[in-house]
Amino acid sequence: MDRKIRATQLWPLWWRITITVAGITIAYLVQIPLERQAPGEPFLLFFLVVISGTLAFGSTAGFVAVGLSTLLTVPFLELLGSYFVLNHAWDLAKVELYAILSSGCVLAVSRVRKTLIAVSEKKEILQQLDENKSLLLRETVHGVANNFASIAALLTMKSYSISDIEAKRTLDAAVEQVKVMARVHRRLRARDHDVSVDSAAFIRELCDDLKKMVSGRQIHIERKVDSLPLNMEQAVPLGLIVNELVTNAIKHAFPNERGGRIRVRFEGLNTQLRLSVDDDGVGFMHCPENDTHIGQGQELVRGFARELGGDLEIEPTTSGSSCRVTFPYAIPRSI
Repeated sequence: MDRKIRATQLWPLWWRITITVAGITIAYLVQIPLERQAPGEPFLLFFLVVISGTLAFGSTAGFVAVGLSTLLTVPFLELLGSYFVLNHAWDLAKVELYAILSSGCVLAVSRVRKTLIAVSEKKEILQQLDENKSLLLRETVHGVANNFASIAALLTMKSYSISDIEAKRTLDAAVEQVKVMARVHRRLRARDHDVSVDSAAFIRELCDDLKKMVSGRQIHIERKVDSLPLNMEQAVPLGLIVNELVTNAIKHAFPNERGGRIRVRFEGLNTQLRLSVDDDGVGFMHCPENDTHIGQGQELVRGFARELGGDLEIEPTTSGSSCRVTFPYAIPRSI
């Protein structure tokens, strides 16, 4: 309704007055047959038109309606007298009381109308500010994602010139972690005052990228991910954990070109979230390689898990190993 009132404010004054006068005229014509049922009481219908005209078109139209309706009440009060002359003091008092009450209502309704218009304008300004803030946030997030991608590309180029195998491996791991953070920012949504990352789309995209490490080997990465909104503080460590666990499984659980499956599962458990990464490889205990890199990877994952408020659980299985991280769910906050 407030938008309609603001729209009528832009109409020319003579339009608003003409429509108000037309409303009073229609009320007068309707009142003529009603006079036979309720003689001498023409005020209510005129009063409704005065209120409606003031609310729709402002105080000027309202006062015009009061003046015209006051004159038109006279014939209904003095059916036997002169058309414009009142012969009884009580009739004069009723007309004056109607004019005073109607004028007071015009002033009151006019203030209400101005308040509605002011609230509507303020609401639109706030809505526009929110839209601008969301747009700015999306552009910022997009720029940060591009910066992360540029850093990852730069580090990748630098790794080509490094001959030390250990240093190259460390740098490649750092590149993957930077890519995870870039992916989080690329998936970040700013909508309806919420900033969040959809867990299903994020983890699936991450697993698709990790499949490139398989390089034609018979290693399949299966995903079963619940779709839940994650704030950035949880999405980044979670992505780094997925990246580290799946990478370690690909590198260490399937030696000698062995094939197998890696299962990534993410689920909501009431107030908690659980990430599980299982494989049917040789397991950590039987890995023929040095345990140093595996131990470093586990400590890194434990650090990310503690950042989420959880811990890493590793269990050997009859056909490989199982890693789980359970942590409390933090609902994305409003901006």
